[in-house]
Amino acid sequence: GRPGRAEPPAPEPRPVTLWPLGAPVDPTDPEAAPWAEAAVLLARLHRTEPPFRLPAMRGPAKAARAVARMRAALPGDPAALPVLAGWRALPAWARGELPAPARRAGFLCHGDLHLGQLVRHPAPDGPWLLIDVDDAGTGDPAWDLGRPAAWYAAGLLAPEDWFAFLDAYRSAGGPAVPADGDPWPELDVPARALTVQTAALALAKCAAEQRRPDEHEQLMIESCARIATLPPELAADHAS
Repeated sequence: GRPGRAEPPAPEPRPVTLWPLGAPVDPTDPEAAPWAEAAVLLARLHRTEPPFRLPAMRGPAKAARAVARMRAALPGDPAALPVLAGWRALPAWARGELPAPARRAGFLCHGDLHLGQLVRHPAPDGPWLLIDVDDAGTGDPAWDLGRPAAWYAAGLLAPEDWFAFLDAYRSAGGPAVPADGDPWPELDVPARALTVQTAALALAKCAAEQRRPDEHEQLMIESCARIATLPPELAADHAS
């Protein structure tokens, strides 16, 4: 720099990601939804060693922000009570108040999986790719399975789609659940957290649009009332 003038410090090195311009999932054709393909991509991601030190996956933080948004939109409104009850029933780590259990915390996670995060590249018939890694980081890989698990538990995802997703994930060596047997001890908490997040965002949106919840939104809200009656975690070794 010039004498007598302090130059601003150089920016810290940071990773940069490129999103391919591809063909998204067709929302008008649910029967063609690529659940199995999404599961295989997730399993590959979860088996990948983080390339460098990464922050914690932001899934629990996103759930906390959704609840805060609902509280701000519906202060003191009884409509929010089932969602708040479901939120309070979660362990602290799933509310973003503590780190994830150590045995589950080191996996590379997407952090915000839904079908809108998949594109075919090159369009229109290339392989499916995962995009939007803004919330990626290390954490519990079961969180990435939490949204489809929540939809299945609420009746929004058909059993055949759920089992296609789960079977494909297991066949691809995904570490979030055991290779066989009951997956729910691992999926229970993430599925409940994503149920609460979805319901909270739905109520905030309804308040902004001055309308009542639609059928799908109401199912998620009712699911919050049910999960509020459950113990914080199904698996005794899934420490809160």
